[in-house]
Amino acid sequence: MGEKVVHGKVEGIGGEELSERIREVAGLQRKLVAELVGLGATMCAAMDANPGFVPCGHAFGVVIEGLSASAGHVEPARIREACEAVRARSKHVAEHRGVARGSAVDVLARIERGEKGAQTRASALACLQGAAPYALRAMELGQMSDELDVALVSALAGLGADEPDAAELMGHAARAAALAMALPL
Repeated sequence: MGEKVVHGKVEGIGGEELSERIREVAGLQRKLVAELVGLGATMCAAMDANPGFVPCGHAFGVVIEGLSASAGHVEPARIREACEAVRARSKHVAEHRGVARGSAVDVLARIERGEKGAQTRASALACLQGAAPYALRAMELGQMSDELDVALVSALAGLGADEPDAAELMGHAARAAALAMALPL
């Protein structure tokens, strides 16, 4: 590796139509992540207000499906559906548990602007998005874990904090990833 390799300019391979589609998907995924942060805050508020309460598996299914759709090559319609499901679930939990609905927070904008905690937010979000396929696979096979579910929403809520506690946020995200990867098939 002693030689310096110089590459030419990288060019897009799909033309303007593909570029527009990629930008559309990225924008929709950005909104979905923001809504997931709001749902995480809502679910955490409900658990805090009602000691011993853990939302149902359906609520966490919405979180897992949303996280799964929030990264990678995903059809725009699927992302829109996930975004709507996340908003509806947040409203449902808030109304039924008597808590304020968590606000959608544009986490990616905070990362892009380099706000305090940007690297921690980016790492935690990537960790959650990486865990999502494992959690989704297990969920589709009927395997759920309250411990995983709580770690997921705790990390999502932490992403939206004005000044996230780095150790706490990464602890929740790493725990969620480890639990998701260890789910039985």
